[in-house]
Amino acid sequence: MIDAVEIKGYWFLPDDPENRIAGILTYLPNRKITLELIGSFKDPHDYMFALAQDDSKRTDIILGESSDAESITLLNCSSYGTLNFSCSFPMQKFNVQYCLQGIHLKSLQDAAFNQVTVKMPGLTKWVNHYCVKYSIPFKNDKVNGFNLSFDRDNSNIISVQLGNDLDLELEFTCSPPATPHDEKLLVRQAYQLNILSKSNLPFRELLSQISKFKSFLTLGTLTNIGYQSIELYSPNEYQELMDGEKIHHPINFYYNQLDKVNADKINTKDFLFTYDSIEASFEDVIKNWYGFDDLMAPIIKHLIESIHERNIFNTGDFLIVVQALEGYATRFRPNIPASGRFVTLKEQLTFLRDQFSYVQLVKNTSLYLDIVVNSRHYYSHFFHKKANVHVATGIELYELTQKLKVILVCCVLSQVGFAQNDIITIMKAYRDRVN
Repeated sequence: MIDAVEIKGYWFLPDDPENRIAGILTYLPNRKITLELIGSFKDPHDYMFALAQDDSKRTDIILGESSDAESITLLNCSSYGTLNFSCSFPMQKFNVQYCLQGIHLKSLQDAAFNQVTVKMPGLTKWVNHYCVKYSIPFKNDKVNGFNLSFDRDNSNIISVQLGNDLDLELEFTCSPPATPHDEKLLVRQAYQLNILSKSNLPFRELLSQISKFKSFLTLGTLTNIGYQSIELYSPNEYQELMDGEKIHHPINFYYNQLDKVNADKINTKDFLFTYDSIEASFEDVIKNWYGFDDLMAPIIKHLIESIHERNIFNTGDFLIVVQALEGYATRFRPNIPASGRFVTLKEQLTFLRDQFSYVQLVKNTSLYLDIVVNSRHYYSHFFHKKANVHVATGIELYELTQKLKVILVCCVLSQVGFAQNDIITIMKAYRDRVN
């Protein structure tokens, strides 16, 4: 998904497979997927008339056969184009939402897949374990060459059963030395995420499962995480060898993701926690994360949104964090004592701050909740400022947001199931990061 792709082939509609039109599919990462046909699926005159009337409609599915004899499925395709009456044939173009290279689907809901494999920047650094062993033997107190070794066994897979039908794996992969130059040996090692299902599912359901892990990895690394590659597997797409063994072909999945991938900028010093630091509790934690219902979803979304790095801070960044804290207190701490008929925002924030006072970063931070409440009300509703009401602006509002974000991270860690000692350790690393 990080490399541009161009596929030449013939394209056709599912209900008219004999009408095949030559064309080129182009994928430009983080920009667009387009199909350009040399001709059109409709009668040329009808197509010209539709363009002139601006009567372009969405085509749910376009199927293709590439020049490499691969099956292609394009989903949610929107037609567009320009008129050139000097040309004897039309050029029909489509914007494409999803592309699957290696399979023909009947619909978006086609339950055809039982596994998805994903590579993500930062995952290998987050696991913080490398299986390729490097050693330097000594002989007579002198360096005597070096050794590289890798043994593939079950210890290379971190596996968690998410439910009766779904398994999650973090699998270590290592390619053998390969390079176009004899003077070099290139060894690539990495962890990848596998989601395996005992029953066949539509691709969107598997994508939702990897999205949940991506948000978990974003929390752990405090970094905006994207996808480097996504491969789906279908039990019906395979090559059978002479001995009966089935080799299942990966189905490449392309779409325009909003999260840009830049693995070089990911620094382990910025991580909130790594796998090796939570290894003992990882299975319980990831099960809890996947078990979150719709009540927790918007709070997680706001937390992840607040983590994303921005060049410019604005009042919306402050409101996202306050709203997430208010929502968390309302939904998961309904018994907060109230001085009046309803629990106030100040009472909610006071309770959450006191709950995590065992965290040094919370305990040692001065947080003026009256200013938080005043600022929240003002930037949400833009009431007229009163002379005796303090509303934070500029750098003060930014610093206030960072202090509130600390409490929000504690809330999420607690809800995920981290023990108090784990939260203390994790937040100490967070303190070292922000200071």
